[in-house]
Amino acid sequence: MSWLALAALLGGCAAPKAATDATTTTATPKAAPAKASSAAPAATRTTSRFVAAPPTIDGQATEWTDSLAYDATSHLQYQVLNDARTLYVRLRANDASTQAKLAYLGMVVWLDSTGRNQQQLGIRFPLAIDLNTLKSSGAQRPAGAMGPSAAERQQEHLARLRQILVQSGGEMELLNFRGSKEPVLTDSQAPLGIKAALGLDARNNLIYELAVPLRLIYRRVPNLADGRPVVAGVWLAGQKPKLPTGQSGTDQSDMSVVGSGGNGMSGMGGMGGGMGGRGMRGGGGMRNMQPTFQTFSLKTSALLSK
Repeated sequence: MSWLALAALLGGCAAPKAATDATTTTATPKAAPAKASSAAPAATRTTSRFVAAPPTIDGQATEWTDSLAYDATSHLQYQVLNDARTLYVRLRANDASTQAKLAYLGMVVWLDSTGRNQQQLGIRFPLAIDLNTLKSSGAQRPAGAMGPSAAERQQEHLARLRQILVQSGGEMELLNFRGSKEPVLTDSQAPLGIKAALGLDARNNLIYELAVPLRLIYRRVPNLADGRPVVAGVWLAGQKPKLPTGQSGTDQSDMSVVGSGGNGMSGMGGMGGGMGGRGMRGGGGMRNMQPTFQTFSLKTSALLSK
């Protein structure tokens, strides 16, 4: 899959980055916002809510009774909960671009016992999918026809999400688990007790739920009843796509994956011819452009409750 097709698939969350030569830098006015978005977000502070009964980890929000905090940088709604033995993380994503980045490219949740967002234990879930397996659900359009409407793109996006949710299993990878330098593959049925789920609710929000035993985060399970403060660092890190080495930005052979016109990158096919005189004459300027992907990141320090 070319990076241009991927950008369209992810709803315009990828932007072209110009090479350092002077002939292309003047033709990329959107390079500055992409660079600004790559800065690491500041960690927030939150108070985990104590739950008397363990919530069901099923990717559904039917038992959620309270509101979630909203992070404007990552476009995620989130909540941290705990009981005496487990930490829980809930996420809700309602915009298509964030949903696509989370479901297609995967995410790592880093947890630590200091509250300073150190990478002590990572849970990679969902795992990234092979984007080349995604097929357009829309009908082929004749050459020169207008691209799909916003409603049609949304329906195709939701169809892809449902396809992924049906085909994906509960597999996850543990990072830095007990000092291992290699990812440890496991699933929600393993005796470790880590459970994760992803699903769509009735309003087409993407729902993420995670449960991690405290014994995997702390050397000794803290006694929350003794009154001493216990914190947990929670770092949600979106993943970046891995394109084939030497992938050219001009390769559009697989645009059928995203449908005619794409999703957020329509009109780029005419950039080369329309920017003559700026070093992009004849459509050759795209050859020197490399992809820069804007992923999401959210850091918070949660004070556990008793």
